[in-house]
Amino acid sequence: MICIPVIDETVSDAINSAKEALKYGDIVEFRVDLLNDVTFEDIEEFSKIPSIITIRAEWEGGAWKKSNEERIELLKHAIKNNAKFIDIELKEEKNLELVKYRNEIGSTTKIIVSYHDFEKTPGIDKLIDVVEKELKIGDIAKFATFAHSKEDTLKILNLMNKYSGKIIAIGMGESGKLTRVLGLNFGSILTFASMEGKASAPGQVDVKKLKEILKLID
Repeated sequence: MICIPVIDETVSDAINSAKEALKYGDIVEFRVDLLNDVTFEDIEEFSKIPSIITIRAEWEGGAWKKSNEERIELLKHAIKNNAKFIDIELKEEKNLELVKYRNEIGSTTKIIVSYHDFEKTPGIDKLIDVVEKELKIGDIAKFATFAHSKEDTLKILNLMNKYSGKIIAIGMGESGKLTRVLGLNFGSILTFASMEGKASAPGQVDVKKLKEILKLID
């Protein structure tokens, strides 16, 4: 799958951007933490669209500055409305509460558990430890680390291959672009690409260019 982040500041713009993005990608990621304001009704509307609902905490590199309790309640509402995916942080103390809630109400929402390192790509043992912890909590393990070299890129691709079908792995930055291009071939369940001028992370590839490249290597 190709996932396109939606990084608008208003709900109406976000929904319009999602509709446009789905002409090129398979799914969108609503970065709810970037919105000026959001209600439970907005979450219901987002949940009707093939999407990942992400409310990234400020302490994990996101923009959510309101209470964590409000953030958790919005995520529960996404689960209640059977959003295709929600993305939660490995460091979130209430992640098991969200999983328990999903199981109790019989929601179909899949839970992605995320880890970020915006400075480096840790050693392979550390990354394996992260992925194993994530898979004990949710359905899909995700990590995004800053890649500084070919060696970092190879580490990330190797982890994709090891956990094929259960992982989303990303190398941020210019050196990590190869992980975005080859990710689907190495077992990542999706790769992120951007609409022109709307990248949500360093090194994200324009979706039109990515699709052209994927055709060449298919």
